[in-house]
Amino acid sequence: MRDWQQGHVESAGLALRYFRSGGDKPPLVLVHGFTDNALYFTRVADHLASAWDVVAYDCRAHGESHWDGGRFSDAERVDDLVTVITTLRLDRPALVGHSMGAAAIGFAVASHPGISRGIVLEDPAWWDGPGTSTGSESVATGARLSTENAAWRDSLAALHDMTPLERIAWRRQDSPRWSDQDIDLSVAARLEMDLGVFDHLRLRGDRWRDAVAGLDCSALLVIGENSLGGIVSPPLAAAAAETNARLEWVQVPDAGHAIRFDQFDRFLIAVDPFLAGLV
Repeated sequence: MRDWQQGHVESAGLALRYFRSGGDKPPLVLVHGFTDNALYFTRVADHLASAWDVVAYDCRAHGESHWDGGRFSDAERVDDLVTVITTLRLDRPALVGHSMGAAAIGFAVASHPGISRGIVLEDPAWWDGPGTSTGSESVATGARLSTENAAWRDSLAALHDMTPLERIAWRRQDSPRWSDQDIDLSVAARLEMDLGVFDHLRLRGDRWRDAVAGLDCSALLVIGENSLGGIVSPPLAAAAAETNARLEWVQVPDAGHAIRFDQFDRFLIAVDPFLAGLV
């Protein structure tokens, strides 16, 4: 993926770095999650490039993309995604996103009819607020994301003071099922991001119904297990499918939040047939 075409797209005055495989193939855009970057998709991107013109970009404040020290809401992330699509003149690309990136895809498709031929959402940053009935796990996740940002930021800041071997050990302890390549990509992404963005992080995961209800294309929701760190619970996934018949969902066993890292082959078994049906 590092050997692909590289460039920058300007969005609201910010330069966003992108990688593109190219070729006379249907377009597909990869959108990463919070603390990650475009290269975080390397194994999946290389796999998809045989059938798709794959584009992966660094979200603002991540990777080598710029950031102005402010604006980091769902609205800005949607605008960035739409700008990438329009600037690169991608015709109804398939969209594949993880976590924060998956949530941005949902809002983008709902607010821009006809922009995509189909989407894959890998454990999006969705949860329900108090008083709902889609599972205590998702309620707890919303509270966790709002109360543990400081500790999260501190843990990432500590990476800069570690040796390379200590960083790998830190990541391996939390993610024992990941490949060596994915471990390296994860550490590198966290060292590149602007930690100041934690002060501006706004994730409205409780608004997932607004996104799902507005989907006008086929959608595949892929979730892991809450006990292993997955965000979306099976009851919430089922509620999403009931909200819009265009959405289907699948749970990958023995996977947490980063499903394609925990269970790469099983992730592709779920995703490949869906994407093939979009061509």
